[in-house]
Amino acid sequence: MTPALRNPCFSAILCGTALLAPPAPAQSADGAGLLASTPQSVEDLQRIERQLQQMLPRVLPALVCIELNNGSGSGILVSEKGLVFSAAHVVDKKGTTLKIILPDGTRLPGKTTAQNSNSDAGIAKITSQLNKKLPCVEKAEKMPRVGDWVFALGHGGGLDRKRGPMVRLGRVVSLKNGVIQTDCKLIRGDSGGPLFNLDGKLIGIHSRVGSGLEDNLHVPMKDFNALTEETAEGKTSLTPSPEQDSQPFSTQPS
Repeated sequence: MTPALRNPCFSAILCGTALLAPPAPAQSADGAGLLASTPQSVEDLQRIERQLQQMLPRVLPALVCIELNNGSGSGILVSEKGLVFSAAHVVDKKGTTLKIILPDGTRLPGKTTAQNSNSDAGIAKITSQLNKKLPCVEKAEKMPRVGDWVFALGHGGGLDRKRGPMVRLGRVVSLKNGVIQTDCKLIRGDSGGPLFNLDGKLIGIHSRVGSGLEDNLHVPMKDFNALTEETAEGKTSLTPSPEQDSQPFSTQPS
Protein backbone atom coordinates (compact mmCIF):
# COMPACT_ATOMS: atom_id res chain seq x y z
CA MET A 1 0.00 0.00 0.00
CA THR A 2 1.36 3.39 -0.94
CA PRO A 3 1.39 6.36 1.45
CA ALA A 4 -1.64 8.63 1.77
CA LEU A 5 -1.62 11.99 0.03
CA ARG A 6 -1.87 13.95 3.28
CA ASN A 7 1.45 12.65 4.49
CA PRO A 8 3.44 11.80 1.36
CA CYS A 9 6.87 10.23 1.52
CA PHE A 10 8.11 10.59 -2.03
CA SER A 11 11.84 10.08 -1.52
CA ALA A 12 11.49 6.34 -0.89
CA ILE A 13 9.41 5.98 -4.05
CA LEU A 14 11.94 7.95 -6.06
CA CYS A 15 14.86 5.83 -4.92
CA GLY A 16 13.00 2.69 -5.89
CA THR A 17 12.23 3.84 -9.41
CA ALA A 18 15.27 5.84 -10.47
CA LEU A 19 17.10 2.98 -12.18
CA LEU A 20 14.20 1.19 -13.86
CA ALA A 21 14.41 3.14 -17.11
CA PRO A 22 16.94 5.16 -19.09
CA PRO A 23 16.98 8.95 -18.78
CA ALA A 24 14.76 11.18 -20.91
CA PRO A 25 14.97 14.91 -21.65
CA ALA A 26 12.67 17.44 -20.02
CA GLN A 27 9.30 17.99 -21.69
CA SER A 28 8.87 21.69 -20.96
CA ALA A 29 10.36 24.68 -19.20
CA ASP A 30 8.30 23.88 -16.07
CA GLY A 31 10.14 20.61 -15.64
CA ALA A 32 13.44 21.76 -17.10
CA GLY A 33 16.34 19.73 -15.80
CA LEU A 34 14.16 17.29 -13.87
CA LEU A 35 14.04 14.68 -16.60
CA ALA A 36 17.43 15.29 -18.16
CA SER A 37 19.18 12.45 -16.34
CA THR A 38 18.75 9.81 -13.67
CA PRO A 39 18.88 11.53 -10.24
CA GLN A 40 22.40 11.48 -8.82
CA SER A 41 21.80 13.07 -5.42
CA VAL A 42 19.24 13.79 -2.72
CA GLU A 43 18.98 17.30 -4.14
CA ASP A 44 17.92 15.88 -7.52
CA LEU A 45 15.23 13.83 -5.79
CA GLN A 46 14.04 16.85 -3.84
CA ARG A 47 13.68 18.85 -7.06
CA ILE A 48 11.45 16.15 -8.52
CA GLU A 49 9.47 16.05 -5.28
CA ARG A 50 8.94 19.82 -5.35
CA GLN A 51 7.76 19.67 -8.96
CA LEU A 52 5.28 16.95 -8.07
CA GLN A 53 4.00 18.91 -5.08
CA GLN A 54 3.44 21.93 -7.32
CA MET A 55 1.41 19.87 -9.80
CA LEU A 56 -0.83 18.03 -7.32
CA PRO A 57 -3.04 21.02 -6.35
CA ARG A 58 -3.72 21.59 -10.06
CA VAL A 59 -4.97 18.10 -10.82
CA LEU A 60 -6.38 16.59 -7.62
CA PRO A 61 -9.63 18.63 -7.71
CA ALA A 62 -10.49 16.89 -11.02
CA LEU A 63 -10.06 13.33 -9.70
CA VAL A 64 -13.36 11.46 -9.24
CA CYS A 65 -14.56 8.10 -8.00
CA ILE A 66 -16.97 6.13 -10.18
CA GLU A 67 -19.44 3.71 -8.61
CA LEU A 68 -21.26 1.06 -10.61
CA ASN A 69 -23.33 -1.74 -9.05
CA ASN A 70 -21.18 -3.10 -6.21
CA GLY A 71 -17.83 -1.94 -7.56
CA SER A 72 -15.91 1.29 -7.93
CA GLY A 73 -13.10 2.76 -9.96
CA SER A 74 -11.52 6.11 -10.72
CA GLY A 75 -11.83 8.78 -13.37
CA ILE A 76 -10.65 12.27 -14.24
CA LEU A 77 -12.62 15.33 -15.33
CA VAL A 78 -11.46 16.65 -18.71
CA SER A 79 -14.09 19.34 -19.23
CA GLU A 80 -15.80 21.96 -17.08
CA LYS A 81 -19.16 20.49 -18.12
CA GLY A 82 -18.54 17.12 -16.50
CA LEU A 83 -16.90 14.92 -19.13
CA VAL A 84 -14.92 12.12 -17.48
CA PHE A 85 -12.20 9.88 -18.92
CA SER A 86 -11.93 6.43 -17.36
CA ALA A 87 -11.37 2.79 -18.33
CA ALA A 88 -13.91 0.91 -20.44
CA HIS A 89 -14.06 -1.93 -17.91
CA VAL A 90 -14.99 0.65 -15.24
CA VAL A 91 -17.76 2.53 -17.05
CA ASP A 92 -19.14 -0.53 -18.88
CA LYS A 93 -21.25 -0.23 -22.04
CA LYS A 94 -22.79 2.91 -23.52
CA GLY A 95 -25.84 4.12 -21.61
CA THR A 96 -24.81 2.55 -18.29
CA THR A 97 -25.94 4.61 -15.29
CA LEU A 98 -23.17 5.60 -12.87
CA LYS A 99 -22.52 7.56 -9.71
CA ILE A 100 -19.67 10.06 -10.00
CA ILE A 101 -18.24 11.27 -6.70
CA LEU A 102 -16.34 14.56 -6.54
CA PRO A 103 -13.44 15.18 -4.11
CA ASP A 104 -15.74 17.02 -1.68
CA GLY A 105 -18.02 13.97 -1.45
CA THR A 106 -20.75 15.29 -3.75
CA ARG A 107 -22.43 12.38 -5.52
CA LEU A 108 -23.74 13.12 -9.00
CA PRO A 109 -25.55 10.95 -11.54
CA GLY A 110 -23.64 10.04 -14.67
CA LYS A 111 -23.89 7.94 -17.78
CA THR A 112 -21.43 6.16 -20.04
CA THR A 113 -21.31 7.94 -23.39
CA ALA A 114 -18.67 5.89 -25.22
CA GLN A 115 -16.23 3.03 -24.75
CA ASN A 116 -13.84 0.85 -26.68
CA SER A 117 -13.04 -2.54 -25.17
CA ASN A 118 -10.13 -2.97 -27.57
CA SER A 119 -8.18 -0.11 -26.02
CA ASP A 120 -10.04 -0.04 -22.65
CA ALA A 121 -10.84 3.65 -23.16
CA GLY A 122 -14.11 4.78 -21.63
CA ILE A 123 -15.92 8.12 -21.46
CA ALA A 124 -18.71 9.12 -19.09
CA LYS A 125 -20.56 12.36 -18.42
CA ILE A 126 -22.25 13.89 -15.40
CA THR A 127 -25.92 14.11 -16.34
CA SER A 128 -27.29 16.43 -13.65
CA GLN A 129 -27.53 20.15 -14.31
CA LEU A 130 -24.47 21.94 -12.94
CA ASN A 131 -24.59 25.40 -11.40
CA LYS A 132 -20.85 25.91 -11.66
CA LYS A 133 -17.91 24.97 -13.82
CA LEU A 134 -16.06 21.88 -12.66
CA PRO A 135 -12.27 21.66 -12.31
CA CYS A 136 -10.66 19.79 -15.17
CA VAL A 137 -7.21 18.84 -16.42
CA GLU A 138 -5.31 19.53 -19.61
CA LYS A 139 -4.58 16.66 -21.98
CA ALA A 140 -1.07 16.17 -23.34
CA GLU A 141 -0.70 16.47 -27.11
CA LYS A 142 2.17 13.99 -27.41
CA MET A 143 2.92 10.50 -26.17
CA PRO A 144 5.42 10.27 -23.31
CA ARG A 145 8.86 8.82 -23.93
CA VAL A 146 10.55 5.87 -22.28
CA GLY A 147 12.29 7.16 -19.17
CA ASP A 148 9.92 10.09 -18.57
CA TRP A 149 8.97 10.73 -14.96
CA VAL A 150 5.21 10.42 -14.40
CA PHE A 151 2.76 10.25 -11.52
CA ALA A 152 -0.44 8.29 -11.06
CA LEU A 153 -3.55 9.18 -9.06
CA GLY A 154 -6.46 6.98 -8.09
CA HIS A 155 -8.78 5.72 -5.41
CA GLY A 156 -6.84 2.50 -4.88
CA GLY A 157 -8.70 0.15 -2.57
CA GLY A 158 -11.85 2.25 -2.95
CA LEU A 159 -12.90 5.77 -1.98
CA ASP A 160 -11.57 6.79 1.44
CA ARG A 161 -11.90 10.51 2.14
CA LYS A 162 -10.00 10.30 5.43
CA ARG A 163 -6.99 8.72 3.73
CA GLY A 164 -7.28 10.69 0.52
CA PRO A 165 -6.42 9.51 -3.01
CA MET A 166 -3.24 7.57 -3.66
CA VAL A 167 -0.23 9.18 -5.37
CA ARG A 168 2.40 7.04 -7.11
CA LEU A 169 5.55 8.43 -8.74
CA GLY A 170 7.48 6.48 -11.35
CA ARG A 171 8.79 6.34 -14.90
CA VAL A 172 7.67 5.12 -18.29
CA VAL A 173 9.42 1.80 -18.87
CA SER A 174 7.92 0.80 -22.23
CA LEU A 175 5.56 1.84 -25.03
CA LYS A 176 4.58 -1.62 -26.28
CA ASN A 177 1.85 -1.89 -28.91
CA GLY A 178 0.84 1.72 -28.33
CA VAL A 179 0.20 1.14 -24.62
CA ILE A 180 2.01 3.07 -21.88
CA GLN A 181 3.78 0.84 -19.36
CA THR A 182 5.11 2.31 -16.09
CA ASP A 183 6.44 1.28 -12.70
CA CYS A 184 3.69 3.27 -10.92
CA LYS A 185 2.22 0.34 -9.00
CA LEU A 186 -1.56 0.05 -9.42
CA ILE A 187 -4.07 -1.83 -7.29
CA ARG A 188 -7.80 -2.50 -7.55
CA GLY A 189 -9.78 0.71 -7.46
CA ASP A 190 -7.14 2.61 -9.43
CA SER A 191 -8.65 1.53 -12.76
CA GLY A 192 -9.74 4.55 -14.77
CA GLY A 193 -7.52 6.92 -12.81
CA PRO A 194 -5.15 9.41 -14.47
CA LEU A 195 -1.47 9.26 -15.36
CA PHE A 196 0.27 12.65 -15.65
CA ASN A 197 3.64 13.93 -16.79
CA LEU A 198 5.54 16.26 -14.46
CA ASP A 199 3.96 19.27 -16.18
CA GLY A 200 0.59 18.11 -14.86
CA LYS A 201 -0.77 17.14 -18.28
CA LEU A 202 -2.87 14.01 -18.69
CA ILE A 203 -1.02 11.36 -20.69
CA GLY A 204 -2.92 8.17 -19.87
CA ILE A 205 -5.67 6.32 -18.00
CA HIS A 206 -4.95 3.32 -15.78
CA SER A 207 -6.06 0.06 -17.37
CA ARG A 208 -4.32 -3.09 -16.13
CA VAL A 209 -1.66 -4.36 -13.78
CA GLY A 210 0.59 -7.38 -14.23
CA SER A 211 2.61 -9.50 -11.83
CA GLY A 212 5.77 -7.37 -11.86
CA LEU A 213 6.45 -3.96 -10.33
CA GLU A 214 6.78 -2.42 -13.78
CA ASP A 215 3.84 -4.25 -15.41
CA ASN A 216 1.30 -1.42 -15.12
CA LEU A 217 -0.59 -0.45 -18.28
CA HIS A 218 -2.23 2.85 -19.16
CA VAL A 219 -4.42 3.84 -22.12
CA PRO A 220 -2.80 6.80 -23.99
CA MET A 221 -4.66 9.95 -24.99
CA LYS A 222 -4.55 9.00 -28.68
CA ASP A 223 -7.09 6.25 -27.98
CA PHE A 224 -9.43 8.72 -26.30
CA ASN A 225 -9.03 11.11 -29.22
CA ALA A 226 -9.95 8.27 -31.59
CA LEU A 227 -12.93 7.34 -29.41
CA THR A 228 -14.13 10.94 -29.45
CA GLU A 229 -14.00 10.94 -33.26
CA GLU A 230 -15.85 7.61 -33.38
CA THR A 231 -18.50 9.04 -31.06
CA ALA A 232 -19.06 11.91 -33.48
CA GLU A 233 -19.60 9.31 -36.22
CA GLY A 234 -22.05 7.33 -34.11
CA LYS A 235 -19.68 4.44 -33.28
CA THR A 236 -19.76 4.57 -29.49
CA SER A 237 -19.32 0.99 -28.30
CA LEU A 238 -16.71 -1.30 -29.78
CA THR A 239 -16.03 -4.87 -28.68
CA PRO A 240 -12.67 -6.61 -29.02
CA SER A 241 -11.80 -9.18 -31.62
CA PRO A 242 -9.41 -11.99 -30.58
CA GLU A 243 -6.46 -10.65 -32.55
CA GLN A 244 -6.94 -7.07 -31.29
CA ASP A 245 -7.40 -7.89 -27.61
CA SER A 246 -3.96 -9.42 -27.06
CA GLN A 247 -1.60 -7.82 -24.53
CA PRO A 248 2.22 -7.87 -24.51
CA PHE A 249 2.14 -9.76 -21.20
CA SER A 250 -0.37 -11.39 -18.87
CA THR A 251 -2.47 -8.77 -17.11
CA GLN A 252 -5.56 -8.34 -14.99
CA PRO A 253 -7.82 -5.31 -14.45
CA SER A 254 -6.58 -2.97 -11.75
